[in-house]
Amino acid sequence: MKARIAAVSLVSAALVAGAAGAAGAAGAAPAHRPAPRPSISLFASSVHVKRDHSVAFDGRTTGLRDGSRVTLQAKDGRYWRSLPVTTTVRHSGYKLSGKFRKRGFETVRVVDGRTASRPVTVEVR
Repeated sequence: MKARIAAVSLVSAALVAGAAGAAGAAGAAPAHRPAPRPSISLFASSVHVKRDHSVAFDGRTTGLRDGSRVTLQAKDGRYWRSLPVTTTVRHSGYKLSGKFRKRGFETVRVVDGRTASRPVTVEVR
């Protein structure tokens, strides 16, 4: 009887240890996470500016490498036209400035390839 209890205890202990080892090995495997979708934010230093005065734009990026080029675009009817204002991403952020010559409202955004920021509207007085 004692030998039977000892054998059952030994087998039970081996099964528990084996299950714990398998669970630990499964938990140790790195989980594959998809890369975050690239995104760009855009902030204007002022949303009301005088004509021919400079407006500073800055923002943060996620999913873009340092050194990526971002370009300022302005809305022209239904199309976006690239302005001659570019800069590179450094430490997941960027800064650039632009001037507007026409009075009215200018809607701008920042793009890098297929990734674009949300538009920001600046009133030029």
